[in-house]
Amino acid sequence: MIQQALTPGKPLSTIINPSGDFAIAPGSTFELCVTITNEGNQSALIDIFIDETSQPLRQWCVSPYERLALGRGQSSEVIFEIQVPLNTLPDSYNYMLVIDAQQHYPEDTPIQHQAKLQVLPFVQEAVRVSDPTFTLLPVTSSTAPALIPPGTALDVQVLVYNRSDRVDRFRLTCPDLARDWFTVIYPEGLPEVGLVRILDGLELNPGDNGQIQLLLNPPLDTWAGVYSPTVRLYSTNNPDLVLLDTVYLQVAPVYLLDVELVTLVGKVKDQSGLFELQLRNRSNTTREIILRAKSADGDDTCTYSLTPDRVRLLPAGSASVSLLIQPKKKWWGRPFYGRTFTFIVELEDTQQYALVNNRYQGTLIWEGRPWWHFLLVILGIVGLIGALIFLIWWLFFSPKPRPEIIEFSPASSSYSAVNGDVIRLNWQINNPKRLQLLRLQGVSPDGMMISGPLAYDFSKGIPNELKTFCTIQRLLVCKNVPTDARRVGDYVFELTLTPKGRRVTPVTLKTNTIRIDPFPIPTIDELTATQPLPIYDEASAETADNKTSEEDKTASAENTPPSPNTPPNQNTPPNQKATQNKKNDRILLNWKISNPEQIRALKLISRDPEGVVNVPEKTYDFTQGFPQELIQFCDVNDEGLICQNVPTNARLPGTYIFELKVIPRQGESEGLEPIKTDPLKIEAKPIPIEILEFKLNGTDVGPKVSLPIQWDKPIPLVISWKVKGGKDLKVELLPSPGTVPTEGKVGYPISPEPGTQTLTLQVTNAEGEQESRSVTIETFLPPTPEATSEAGIPILPPGGAAPDALPPPPPDSASSSAPPGGTPSPSPSPSPAASGIKPPTPPPGATPPVPPGASDSPPPVDLPPQF
Repeated sequence: MIQQALTPGKPLSTIINPSGDFAIAPGSTFELCVTITNEGNQSALIDIFIDETSQPLRQWCVSPYERLALGRGQSSEVIFEIQVPLNTLPDSYNYMLVIDAQQHYPEDTPIQHQAKLQVLPFVQEAVRVSDPTFTLLPVTSSTAPALIPPGTALDVQVLVYNRSDRVDRFRLTCPDLARDWFTVIYPEGLPEVGLVRILDGLELNPGDNGQIQLLLNPPLDTWAGVYSPTVRLYSTNNPDLVLLDTVYLQVAPVYLLDVELVTLVGKVKDQSGLFELQLRNRSNTTREIILRAKSADGDDTCTYSLTPDRVRLLPAGSASVSLLIQPKKKWWGRPFYGRTFTFIVELEDTQQYALVNNRYQGTLIWEGRPWWHFLLVILGIVGLIGALIFLIWWLFFSPKPRPEIIEFSPASSSYSAVNGDVIRLNWQINNPKRLQLLRLQGVSPDGMMISGPLAYDFSKGIPNELKTFCTIQRLLVCKNVPTDARRVGDYVFELTLTPKGRRVTPVTLKTNTIRIDPFPIPTIDELTATQPLPIYDEASAETADNKTSEEDKTASAENTPPSPNTPPNQNTPPNQKATQNKKNDRILLNWKISNPEQIRALKLISRDPEGVVNVPEKTYDFTQGFPQELIQFCDVNDEGLICQNVPTNARLPGTYIFELKVIPRQGESEGLEPIKTDPLKIEAKPIPIEILEFKLNGTDVGPKVSLPIQWDKPIPLVISWKVKGGKDLKVELLPSPGTVPTEGKVGYPISPEPGTQTLTLQVTNAEGEQESRSVTIETFLPPTPEATSEAGIPILPPGGAAPDALPPPPPDSASSSAPPGGTPSPSPSPSPAASGIKPPTPPPGATPPVPPGASDSPPPVDLPPQF
């Protein structure tokens, strides 16, 4: 089958062979021939290829992409060789052929052609006498398919022959068709008594034959074309036996296209008319329609635009085409009584299929002008007459022209007192020959005169004072005329013209407010503290203060500034680096101030959060040049005055809020608010708690001390201590006397009965940290001399271990422990030698007892605690 696409007016014509569906067996070669003719007005490069969506047929093609170069009137043929593999499954494979000349014919290409390649089942015959066979009636082929209208069914009779020697059961199916495409009807067998059977196959005796009815009923929406479904017969005795045959049927094409012209905007005034052409493909073939619109009267009064002008409709598809109609005449060509435009839309099928109607007619109404347009015409005529009368009056009866101020403005948009600017004015005056006097004065916004007045006489031409600044031709043009306004403030200048002649009215024009900017006020852009903030070390506070004073003296001697009037620059920061390398023992500030040349002084003060001054105010004076205290910390550049690591007197613990205030050289400083830092807190580093001394009778002892007692002699005991830990320490001697100072001594009474007592020295700082030291004092009765002599072995106190020996109290213990009333007289006591009693021998390692009469001090129990 050969299809020839010859479209009038199109530059390319194509002939495709075969143009429709084609059936082929696996292992065969399919040739697709395309003949193209260039009927355009230029040579063209044409690409012919099988689209990438056409898989797997594109893979089977040896060369799926070809390119032709055709001159005008030339034609050429391209053959695509498609090799179908042997293992290809039976099925229908769609493919799309694309013809594209995008470079030379972009509006008419690409051209697309769709078709199907039907791969038939691969049948290998094995001749066996006992194999069953079947035949199909009617007999069809690929060249002579059975033609059926859409929605009807094809009745195929299948004759089955059982050539085996066994009873067999046969079943028929179409494996490559959907289940709703076919119906299999088996003949009814002989029913048995009392048995209902559902027939799903054909039962044949040996050597017998039967008939199965196959109805092929494609759905109503099936596209027109040739279909070749496969019919397979299954044998129950030989399930592996493949019995296949093919039925060729052609669904007859139906050419039904519904077209409706819908009016969207049928009456227009100044806009365009809008119509819509709705197309619905009721057939089972693809339709490609070309649309054209034109006037039915043959005139050329409107332009017709179809979007799109070419549509392609698949079966059951629809499309809408917009038609825009615009009258060529503009609004002034609109008729007074309206007009009707009749147009037609022509349809053309590119495949020359039949159309029910190829011409559709519509009407566009161009409404007439409204009634008030007539009134405009009348008013226009009246206006023309009035203009003629005014022209006569203006030429012969109008008064003489008066001078007018065309422009009056300042010569510059900004003036500044820093540059010593004087306000200068520009003006232009029309009809300068009619000018008698010009008066200039400046007033404040509230009406007070603050400049001028200046009067210039133009009766004899340009006065001498303005000859340098003014020129006169058709206009009087004066530029950069100076005034006496040079002080800071706002000015509004008035220019008053007095025309020549009698009974004339002066003409006055004012400028907008003109300002002379004051000296720039220095502003603090940034005020911060150097991080991290210092930590106050109580242990080295006094030493640090002494070292700081010495270092300040050394630094001032080593770093002599070049001159107090010379501002710092980038060559002066060595001292700053040296300062940064020192230990940070105070708060250092950084600030950035714009317009540093206008600074008269800086005032720095610090307060706590309650507003109490904790760092006195310090003033840096800039009147005599740059302050010497800031030279090594500050730098002046384009950004302003930048100071870093400026030291302050904030060293002690606490919270500081610094305030920096700028005193400008010009103007009042009361309105300038100081800039404050965030609260800066110096934390205190506490001194570690340390018990330097804890002694009994002036001697360091261990955690346990044993003392022999005598009933008639008290035991003198003096406790001394010394601790370190900064301020706010709480020192306690437990169990008594309780709170004591950080350093001192006290007499402690010992019970005359044997027992154990524990003394604890406990130290607590403000942070709640504690340090303690304890000693346990054990008192015991020494053994009698008889027991010692009999045993020959010293008796230890309870516990078995030898405690530390306790020396006698120091000589000054009596005086330190004596009460303020004086020293009591010692009580007489017999000595051991006089009484004839030998003193007891202390156990090894124990504290020897204090001999009686060794001290004249009273017993510790009779003495009050001394600090």
